[in-house]
Amino acid sequence: MPFEKLQRWHLKWPDLSLRIKCLLLISFPAAATVVMFGVANMVAARNATSVELVNQALRTGLEIQSLRAAERATSADARAYFITTQEPYIAQARSSLAAFDAARQQLLRLTSGGRAQQQRLQQIAALEDAREERMFGDIARFREGSFPWEQVRAGLHAVETERDQMEALMKAMDSDNARDIETLLPRIGSLSAEQGAINGICLFFGLLGGATMTFLFARGITKRVARLQQNVTRLVDGAQPELLAGRDEIGAVNEGLIQVAGVLQRQRLALDNSLDGIAEVDASGRYLWLNKAYAEMAGFSQIYKPSQIVATVQQQHRIKVEEAIQRMRTTGRSEIAARIDNPVLPVPDVAITFLATGENPDSTFCVFLRDVWTGKRGNAALIRAKDAALASNRAKTEFLAKISHDIRTPLNAILGAADLLAQTPLSSDQTEYVSMFQRNCRRLVALINDFLDFSRVEAGAVRVERVPVRIRETVDDAVKTFGEAASRKGVTLGMEVDPAAPECTLGDPLRIQQVLVNLLSNALKFTMTGRVDVKVKVARTTGAAEQLRFEVSDTGPGIRLEDQDRVFSQFVQLDNQSEGQRGSGLGLTICRHLVELMGGEIGVVSREGSGSSFHFSLPLEAVEPVLTDTGAAEASPPAHLAGGELIRILLSEDTEDNRLLMEHYLRDEPVQLRIAVNGQEALDAIQQGEQFDLILMDINMPVMDGYTATRLIRAWQHAKGSSTPIVALSADAMREAVCASLEAGCVAHVAKPVDRETLLKTIRRFAARRAANELGRTIPVSDEIMALVPQYLAYKEGQIEEARAALVSRDFGPIRRFGHNLKGTGRGYGFPPIEELGKEIERAAAQANASRIAEQLDALHRFVTETATERVVQ
Repeated sequence: MPFEKLQRWHLKWPDLSLRIKCLLLISFPAAATVVMFGVANMVAARNATSVELVNQALRTGLEIQSLRAAERATSADARAYFITTQEPYIAQARSSLAAFDAARQQLLRLTSGGRAQQQRLQQIAALEDAREERMFGDIARFREGSFPWEQVRAGLHAVETERDQMEALMKAMDSDNARDIETLLPRIGSLSAEQGAINGICLFFGLLGGATMTFLFARGITKRVARLQQNVTRLVDGAQPELLAGRDEIGAVNEGLIQVAGVLQRQRLALDNSLDGIAEVDASGRYLWLNKAYAEMAGFSQIYKPSQIVATVQQQHRIKVEEAIQRMRTTGRSEIAARIDNPVLPVPDVAITFLATGENPDSTFCVFLRDVWTGKRGNAALIRAKDAALASNRAKTEFLAKISHDIRTPLNAILGAADLLAQTPLSSDQTEYVSMFQRNCRRLVALINDFLDFSRVEAGAVRVERVPVRIRETVDDAVKTFGEAASRKGVTLGMEVDPAAPECTLGDPLRIQQVLVNLLSNALKFTMTGRVDVKVKVARTTGAAEQLRFEVSDTGPGIRLEDQDRVFSQFVQLDNQSEGQRGSGLGLTICRHLVELMGGEIGVVSREGSGSSFHFSLPLEAVEPVLTDTGAAEASPPAHLAGGELIRILLSEDTEDNRLLMEHYLRDEPVQLRIAVNGQEALDAIQQGEQFDLILMDINMPVMDGYTATRLIRAWQHAKGSSTPIVALSADAMREAVCASLEAGCVAHVAKPVDRETLLKTIRRFAARRAANELGRTIPVSDEIMALVPQYLAYKEGQIEEARAALVSRDFGPIRRFGHNLKGTGRGYGFPPIEELGKEIERAAAQANASRIAEQLDALHRFVTETATERVVQ
């Protein structure tokens, strides 16, 4: 019967969970340990009791010896007194009696559990008391002289008799105590042996139980895990996993493997019968697996079986395959067109797609083949053309970026030195030579800028913004750029803005200025006498949509009618242009692309000999004016920085010529300039606690580049709760470089060559601003704007109520326009949170999300109320 129960329990063992099996595995050793500990404690307690009894018996023996010694000393002192009649012996006798009494009391405590010993001690006490009384009585009579020697001898004889009686009693006590010790010592040895035996038995059964459970665990789990591993191997090889008995976690995993095997089998069947060729290739390019379609397209047979992917295509396409694999490792996917290398079958053209299956460079990847033989050659040609175009465009962009950087770096020093030289006393001939340097350097810079702009436009890398633009200020800045050049030539430069034009409209101010600057540059280039005018008008199209029309007219030689259709084409230079008037032929092409990107149109009206009028129109969408702190203060920048406290600037620049140029630019300014020759030195200066109002950071430097230094400085200062504006100075003016500078943490990217006016303007703009202020509820604004802030906040109360009324009627149009207005004006008035709330309101209105709109309106109302209250308190 017990065997049958054990057999049933053994059959149920695989169904137990791993947790229960582990608990059972450790329970037997744990139980044995607990039992061994308990029994050992019991035996140890008994052993300790016996040891204590032995120790007590030993102490009893010592006290008996003390009692005997005290009794002997008392008798000796009494005899000495009667013989010598010296009084000190009386005192010694009393001391010995006290010692005798102390030893007797100690023996009473030690033998409290022994009746016989207690009786003997009582007899000894009685004898001692009688002897003491008789001895001191005899001493008193002896002192009086009434105690004859015969009586003294009789008294001493009686004392000796009592002493013999006490000695007999003490011997009896000593003998009993010795027997107790002899009885207890074997018992202690027996208990120690018993304790060792019990510990050994418990240890044996604990180890036996642990070994038994370990064996069961190994039999029930380890073997099952081994079979599970075999099933995983079978799954990898494509075979069906075997069933595994038991419903524990291992059995559940095995059931999952069986289900996965079914899914994989169905997928493999689908892949094998796919019309496209599919293969899996390892990191070295060797085939691991391929389907039937791939084998047919690649011409695989029993004789022809290339092991490498590159060996599948013809020799001239193998480099393309390797390059495509490298691109796939970087981008995750690549595609090329190639021709299969098959010695037997007709040679097919195929489209090959490489798809990465993981981020690890050593991981496998998939290859897909599509037959583009008859009827599909066009697709392969398009793919090849696309690959070639992309490669060409990348090469051109990289070439332009490198050439731009290599030219701008020395050009920065040349142009800067020429500008500095022009400010020194020069002869007329020297002045002309320096002017020649400046003109040609700036012409070279303009040429580089045109090529870079055209490259960005052609690559589709130019992005336009839609932000509030102050029309008059934007046009006025562009016109003032050419004020000195027009005055030098004796050409009148005029500007007229239609009173009907809004003060502010949505657009891209930088791109509008770029188009105006290009058109004004061309107009002044070709106008020797007369005037150049810029006009801004409000025009209405046939669809009744209003547009803003910009016109730049001149009194130059004009353009022939047959040339007007091609002036906006790239690299076009008209025949009637002189050598000094010839440019890159890209300026008007760039203008056309930029205007079209902004949703407008550009054109020209001209007559040969009667001047030209270039015009472009942009969609007009008026918005509430946005006031900024860079308005009037920077409209006509002074020649020097404002006085006051010293401006601390850290210049990180590796080129000695550029460092010398910056020092000369700033030598007469209230600037304390600190030089760092690489990014590491700049980072060290910040980490050592040096304080700066502005950091000018070159990008390409040894030891540590500007991007890395900027990121590390930003991280360091963020941890310290501070922030210094960092402006990138780089000869690389490509958009990618600008974006990289801003992403690294720079507040601006200034392209070299940098003239003195640009440098001073950059210092004025950023040196006094600290990023810590920009992270708060407000940002610094000019006094002019500050005066308008109370009115701006007051208007918001009514506008919020209007938006809430529109929300009740589910009219989301006005709410969306209100959010758009907030987004365009909040930062201009110094309130970034209003800008962010405006974005959320506009987005929620576009999605008709009423609850989100209500939340944002409440948040806006709280912010406006709190801000207005704070300003009143201040």
